[in-house]
Amino acid sequence: MRKVALEELKPGMKLAKDIVLEDGRLLLLKGFTLHKRYLDKIRLYNIPFVYVEDEVDEKAQVSEEKIYTETFLTVKNVMQSVRLGSKIDPEVIKNTVCQIMYQIMNNDNVFMRLSGIRDIDNYTYLHSVDVCIYSIITGKNLNLPMDVLNTLALGAILHDIGKCKIPVDLLNKPGKLMDSEFELMKKHTEFGYNILSNTPGFSEEIAKIALNHHEHWNGEGYPNGLKGEEIDLLSRIVAIADVYDALTANRVYRKRFMPHQAAEYIIANSGTQFDPQLTSVFIQSITVYPADSIVMLNTGEIARVLEARGPRSIRPKVRVITRKEGPPVLEPYEIDLSKNPEYTIVDIIS
Repeated sequence: MRKVALEELKPGMKLAKDIVLEDGRLLLLKGFTLHKRYLDKIRLYNIPFVYVEDEVDEKAQVSEEKIYTETFLTVKNVMQSVRLGSKIDPEVIKNTVCQIMYQIMNNDNVFMRLSGIRDIDNYTYLHSVDVCIYSIITGKNLNLPMDVLNTLALGAILHDIGKCKIPVDLLNKPGKLMDSEFELMKKHTEFGYNILSNTPGFSEEIAKIALNHHEHWNGEGYPNGLKGEEIDLLSRIVAIADVYDALTANRVYRKRFMPHQAAEYIIANSGTQFDPQLTSVFIQSITVYPADSIVMLNTGEIARVLEARGPRSIRPKVRVITRKEGPPVLEPYEIDLSKNPEYTIVDIIS
């Protein structure tokens, strides 16, 4: 363990002690690896120095954030180009997707702490990255062949490309859409299909994901009211990832769902909106609350999430480390949320 001044901190350093502000608030916990966004937070509060571990895991930690950021920028550039009438370069997207796939094939959880970091202005681009990540993880756990998994990843990251043809003021409208506006919004699936099917280098299967990701298992989706296995497998996977990720984002017209609420929504609509078998695999595959996430409970207690994945991560075991108000927690203690229904997670601190 060593003491490092603010100006000497680098991405990849790992905290050896909690960072506590002068008013007693906990800023970052021991064990956190310092990504760029954490360094920005430390600088914002002008923390003079922190204690870090001797070893720097720069390669493993920084590459994760770097790939995620580069993917976001690629999607943003592609979609802005399409909006301006330019052509897509398939190779740029394919190279970006290959990097994400490589990381996930080695570690399902590699991007879980980064997904869900969104702002309204960049929602569509970051949403596309997150849907791609969730889809690849699900496809991996379905044991899809690599070529099929690659098609899934490309279709997932481009599933909303048709929104480039929707007016921006309609995409960002804060209130409920009028019937005519909603009908135009639904056209993004057909717009996306036309864009991708007319771009050399993208297969029909990729284009069909843009077309079919709003079809429902019970036939009540759009644009063609397909039902059950009439909907291609890859579109059924993306449909689940799309809704799960969309629910967990703040939108101009509603507040976000907490991740466990979004997971419960997916489960509740299994067999109607979503393929029940794929729903089960999706929930088994994702980590709703990744290990080491810092969350606030309905009691005002602040806790660190312990290791969990699949259904167990919907109501994980947590270790209470402090309180929003009241006396400090001198000895951290564990609560298994699955066995204590009176406790629930109400906010994600970090």
